[in-house]
Amino acid sequence: MSVVRSSQSYLFDLVRSESARLGKEVNGLKEQAITGRKVNRPSDAPAAMGKIVRLREEAANQEIYQDNSSWAQGLIGTADTILGQTTHLVKRIQEIAVGMSNETYSAEDRSAAALEVDSIRIDLIRHANSEIGDRYLFAGSRYDAPAFDSAGVYVGDSELPEILIGDDNWVEAGWDGSKIFQGDVDTFQVLADLSVALNANIPADVRSLLSDVEAAVEQSISAHQDVGWAFAKTEDALQVAEHLEVDLTQYLSALVDADPAEAYLRLEEAQMAYSAALQVAAGGMNMGLFEHI
Repeated sequence: MSVVRSSQSYLFDLVRSESARLGKEVNGLKEQAITGRKVNRPSDAPAAMGKIVRLREEAANQEIYQDNSSWAQGLIGTADTILGQTTHLVKRIQEIAVGMSNETYSAEDRSAAALEVDSIRIDLIRHANSEIGDRYLFAGSRYDAPAFDSAGVYVGDSELPEILIGDDNWVEAGWDGSKIFQGDVDTFQVLADLSVALNANIPADVRSLLSDVEAAVEQSISAHQDVGWAFAKTEDALQVAEHLEVDLTQYLSALVDADPAEAYLRLEEAQMAYSAALQVAAGGMNMGLFEHI
């Protein structure tokens, strides 16, 4: 008789253990159905948590790279526009210098040309002090203040601020204005000298400045091209970050997210099994009580 009771006790414990397991499974599937996730805490998938954490961190990094690329594009795009306008103005100076070097023009013509040169010089200094928000683009790392004073003297520095737009991928988002406007040739000084030569009505002096004016044009074109390459770099980085974020998110979803239809189906099956286990457990308990009586 004791052997039979021992067997019944063992079977009852087995049914109770299975009921508890099924109850836990039902609760877990309910959570999956509600949250849409099969991994809601580290204990749900301890072996995969390291991979899940790394994927989440990398996906978050791609969002940061996208934000940084967009910000850099705003800065670089503005610089690109400014340098395009600068190149146009310097080319206009070249047209004036070439034209006024001709002996046929009068003193009055050259005086009028000098006024235009002076006006363009003021415009160029204004372009060199361009800003977006409170950030001066051509002042190097001292971008909280204008790059040039009113006389065209550079007061920025040579350090170039950079923005991280990818894994170990940086782009310049600020420029040394002295290299752009006063690199191989000091554009502001060339314009000042040209104005003097025009006001003095000396064609030979104007001709002597033609090579410097040409150098100023080439210098401006080169700077404009460099900024254009930087903008293209941010576009590439933005696309890479966008695609990587999508891929990483999909991979992470495969590890973490639950299929709603499958989750509800499994929940229904688990609930049925759980109910059956509870009925068996209840029957076993009633039988045990009957025999005890």
